[in-house]
Amino acid sequence: MHFQLIQLSREEPWTVFYCDHVLAGIIKEGKEWKQLSGEVLPEELLQNIGLFIDRQQYRKLPDELKWRWPKLIEEIIVNSDSEYMVICKPFVNFRSFEKMFEKFVPAMIKDEWAINFKVYSHDFEEDFLKQLSRKDEKSGYQPIQKW
Repeated sequence: MHFQLIQLSREEPWTVFYCDHVLAGIIKEGKEWKQLSGEVLPEELLQNIGLFIDRQQYRKLPDELKWRWPKLIEEIIVNSDSEYMVICKPFVNFRSFEKMFEKFVPAMIKDEWAINFKVYSHDFEEDFLKQLSRKDEKSGYQPIQKW
């Protein structure tokens, strides 16, 4: 069985479709996925759909970016799976950050499509737009040789 999952905005529940028919509306409350409407889905199916949603990169990438640069990134807003807004902390050398961002972020992207990053200084006086996509190789470093 193949399902289609659609969420019109990040505040709205997910809609589960099967063969162009709306099956259910689901939402995550705390750590649990719950069904809000529609045909009653088996609990295992509901949790597996939720697990699939949770594993999507747009859910993880903001935390990975903030973990990579905790002293540089104030906030990340995900507008869609292909559009992110990044706001820097005060006192960030914005042009240096732009170079680092362009160098390291492609290796962090796992999705097949390009992602637009709109990056702003803390006061929104400076910004840059980068469209980045997944690098084929994991990093520019040579693998460690074992003897």
